[in-house]
Amino acid sequence: MEESRTQNTVKNVKTGAIVQLVNKLMSFVVRTIFIMMLNTEYLGVNGLFTNILTMLSFTELGIGTAIIFNMYKPIAEDDKEKIKSLMRLYKKSYFIIGTIIFALGLCIIPFMKYIVKEAPNIKENIIIIYLLFLFNTASSYFFTYKKSIIIAYQKQSIINNIDSFFYLIRSIIEIIFLFLTRNYIVYLVIEILSTLIENIILAQKADKLFPFIKEKNIKEINKTEKKGIFDNVKSLIVYKFGEVILNGTDNILISSMVNVSTVGLCSNYTLIIQAIKSIVSTSLGGVTASVGNLNASKDTKRKEEIFYQLTFINFIIYSFCTIAFIILLEPFIKLWLGENYLLGMGVVIALSVNFFIDGIRNPGYIFRTTLGLFSKGKITPYIGSIVNIIASIIFCKIYGVVGIFIGTIIAQVSSYVWIDPYLVHKYEFKTPFSKYLKKFLMYVLTLTIEIVIALWITSFIENTGIINFILRGFIALLVPNVINIILFHKIEEFKALKEKFIQPLLKKIFCKMKLFV
Repeated sequence: MEESRTQNTVKNVKTGAIVQLVNKLMSFVVRTIFIMMLNTEYLGVNGLFTNILTMLSFTELGIGTAIIFNMYKPIAEDDKEKIKSLMRLYKKSYFIIGTIIFALGLCIIPFMKYIVKEAPNIKENIIIIYLLFLFNTASSYFFTYKKSIIIAYQKQSIINNIDSFFYLIRSIIEIIFLFLTRNYIVYLVIEILSTLIENIILAQKADKLFPFIKEKNIKEINKTEKKGIFDNVKSLIVYKFGEVILNGTDNILISSMVNVSTVGLCSNYTLIIQAIKSIVSTSLGGVTASVGNLNASKDTKRKEEIFYQLTFINFIIYSFCTIAFIILLEPFIKLWLGENYLLGMGVVIALSVNFFIDGIRNPGYIFRTTLGLFSKGKITPYIGSIVNIIASIIFCKIYGVVGIFIGTIIAQVSSYVWIDPYLVHKYEFKTPFSKYLKKFLMYVLTLTIEIVIALWITSFIENTGIINFILRGFIALLVPNVINIILFHKIEEFKALKEKFIQPLLKKIFCKMKLFV
């Protein structure tokens, strides 16, 4: 079972990384053409409405996770009847979700003049654009419920491959039509059609892989079990709603307190950061089903070992990416779009630190949800949300745009950073939370040292030109990785990482090299 989990994890991680890499490269190309054919105002509208719909989508944030969690045991026991019952519940729930999102979205329209501080310089009607965004988001829920069974069976790689194909085709069509029409409405219609067709094909794929889910003789889930599922759903919605407010209000605050053009400028930074985040999180997301499978066992010691290994892997990856953002993001934007699109190092550092904090806390969330600890810590998201809005408004008035991102960092540190690992230690591992806290503080201190050293070295390199950008890239590659190896090569987590991933990868590379000799 352990070998099977590892194989599925590696396959999901590999396909997730490749898919996201292809997707984000195409996203970068589309963004470049988008800016050439349209303008920054369109970027601002795009980022703003994406945030608004993210806020509305909190209604979904409990159902999927809770039902996938409930599938782990029947899948392990090959209980097809229970899986069928859960899938029917999932279908009904998602239909309701899609309807609620559409209704809530319509209710936003009368308040649009307050959300958009200054009317953007675009020729299309902003309400029509918003309605297209809303339809694209709401309609997806009527088709995507069958993704859950593919994910629960640890076959995320199938979704990754289909997603990659559709993203590539959609991007090519968008580029062609942007050149031909320079029409933002056409661009959005292509997005909608692509989403609909992809979801229909994924549903058909699920039917083919698991034909038993199409059977008509489906038993109703008993009231006690259904109540348990929806108690978990309510807890998750409460928790994740706060997280959505934490991550989804930045563009809304920038639009209402600064202007929509600044949202567009920020979106160029966040496009690159989110691209890397998607590649990393999708790759590591392949671990989730395997962790859920592990957590169905009784081996608490093994669970704790995997938790700390996963936390260390997240630190290694996110610390490297954070350093890369801090010393490469501004030079890249300058080479890509020009000096007029720069927002300053304050924004870069704030966004990069936010990225790191969001990544390092991810293992705690994976373990808490796959362990079924849904009802614990429900008040924390509200603390985070309140701190985020208040701190962002206060710091925005003092420091401008960068203050909004500082507010988000403060909110994360005051709530989400510690709650999930604390709950996992208290209710599952039964070991002191101080153990995790010491490691976390050690990782943060290490990152701080790496940032100072990287900034000091790059201060001797000009912030212009391809050659200087490449030199900065070498520094971004060497500084965090060399320091991390020196400081952590003797700890158990590093030894496990080397044994499970680094050595097999090197062995595979050397074997392939011999074939060409």
